[in-house]
Amino acid sequence: MKIKVKVLLMIAAAVGCIASCKKNNDKPDAVDSSTSSLNVINATFNNVNVYQNGIRINNTTTFYPGGTLGYILVKAGAQSYSVKLDGPSNPNPLFSLPLTLSKDSVYSFYIAGNTADQVFKTTDVIVGDTSKVPSAKIRFVNASPDAGNISVHFEGTTAALDTEKVNGLGFKTTSTFYLVAAGEHNMAMHSAAFPGTVVRDTVQLVGGKVYTYYGFGNKSSGLATGLFTNQ
Repeated sequence: MKIKVKVLLMIAAAVGCIASCKKNNDKPDAVDSSTSSLNVINATFNNVNVYQNGIRINNTTTFYPGGTLGYILVKAGAQSYSVKLDGPSNPNPLFSLPLTLSKDSVYSFYIAGNTADQVFKTTDVIVGDTSKVPSAKIRFVNASPDAGNISVHFEGTTAALDTEKVNGLGFKTTSTFYLVAAGEHNMAMHSAAFPGTVVRDTVQLVGGKVYTYYGFGNKSSGLATGLFTNQ
């Protein structure tokens, strides 16, 4: 009989505790699962890996020179990011920096050198052209700390035939998106710091797609270009 009474008292105490918790609106801490989309562009000539709070975010492969893996889901909010050279002989980060990304937002993160002051991010609002016969959209980015201002020219095969599309684009600067007819385009990037160097590319742009064309490099390695599809 005494045992039954003790059991009943324990049950009553547990029920009272639960009721009290409900009255006080006490809830267990929720796990924050909010995310952002982050596109990392390795605008250097090194193989690098990127870490968020000490955990590598490029799980399948390293970021090769001039390369990107496309948008990756990462934890939103204020987080600590670091960049390391690839390989077991490089255990220490080149640099670490705080980075705040808003929930459900889309960003591009450019690594343009080996120090935190040579990285930058853009907030990407990606909307393709929805015309009946859609054009491609393309923007231009200067991700070279040594190139000075850059200009991008279209369609010419020589400097005399180039048509300037954007001019005076400084380091860490991103242009607006331009509508460009779908198809093959000749593109040339001119650098104020390398007046004798013009980088030329022939690119195929698809109507309705969105692209980023960027210049990167430094005085010791030269100027290079990259193109990635945002959407």
